[in-house]
Amino acid sequence: MLGSPFQPYPDPAMPLHRREFVALFAAALSLRTLPASAQAWPTRPIRLIVPFPAGGSADLSARLLADHLKTTLGQPVVVEGKVGAGGNIAAAEAAHADPDGYTLFIGTNGTQTINQSLYRNLTFDPAADFAAVGMMWEAPHLLVVHPSVPADSLEAFIAYAKSRPGALNYGSSGIGSSTHLFGEVFKARTGIEMTHVPYRGQGPALTDLVGGRLQAMFPIVPDVISHLRAGSLRALALASAKGSSVLPDVPTMPRLGYPDLTASAWVGLYAPAKTAGGIVQRLRQDVAGLLRSQTFIDRMKQVGIEVHGMAPEDFEKFMREERARWGQIAQSLKLKID
Repeated sequence: MLGSPFQPYPDPAMPLHRREFVALFAAALSLRTLPASAQAWPTRPIRLIVPFPAGGSADLSARLLADHLKTTLGQPVVVEGKVGAGGNIAAAEAAHADPDGYTLFIGTNGTQTINQSLYRNLTFDPAADFAAVGMMWEAPHLLVVHPSVPADSLEAFIAYAKSRPGALNYGSSGIGSSTHLFGEVFKARTGIEMTHVPYRGQGPALTDLVGGRLQAMFPIVPDVISHLRAGSLRALALASAKGSSVLPDVPTMPRLGYPDLTASAWVGLYAPAKTAGGIVQRLRQDVAGLLRSQTFIDRMKQVGIEVHGMAPEDFEKFMREERARWGQIAQSLKLKID
């Protein structure tokens, strides 16, 4: 599901002098293709719109990116949180902004893939209204339970849930969220019955899970890493095709016999459609530089995130596949949000 690092970049196997020549030639070529207005960019501060409140993993990565771009571009990058409607308020504002390089957007799996199939009156087109700069990170969902649940493995949990049909409650960050959709897919695939309890955000749901008012949840790793480290929650399985270096002892659902139980949340950088190609390419280079930064890698790993880059063409393919997949899931659940 993950792609190769951002391209184009010099092949590490090249001799050093040839790699330097390729990099310099690519940079010169991109400058030659920039219109005059783009060549001067940026000459004033840049807005970076984030669809989540301060304190979360998306906001953290946005602020680290803003600091990095301030250094590489020589202009302040101001992070603006625009919360509401599952990220649609922020996405609509970014989609309709002038494509001049002065408004950027931190898009997510929700705003760029899931919401299109859920919301009846979406005021933007996630495919047509954005120029994708690139993925910044991806984090798998996982099954976590309250310590009172007498199950220390996925199979034990499934058996326990089947012995009490409908008695267990699982929480989500809201109807139509990936924590909800994947929970329903999990129920269908494993044949168990659990009661879905939607919350207005991840925070309240986790509070009730830690407090024992819920028995299970399907968050992403960074949302629960502190609780797992503290022992207030127990991780049973990752919804990922490969394991996680952040949680090396937690098995994956495919490895345990459920190959189709995979799901992740991810964050990428976007500009409004029709933003000059030279600006988008420059941003791709700067984001790639951030993803190679050991400081960024270590900081994100502290909060439970493994940093991944993806070539632009792979990222576009990935988004198309995700839209189709989540669209089918939403349709099967007959979910629509006004």
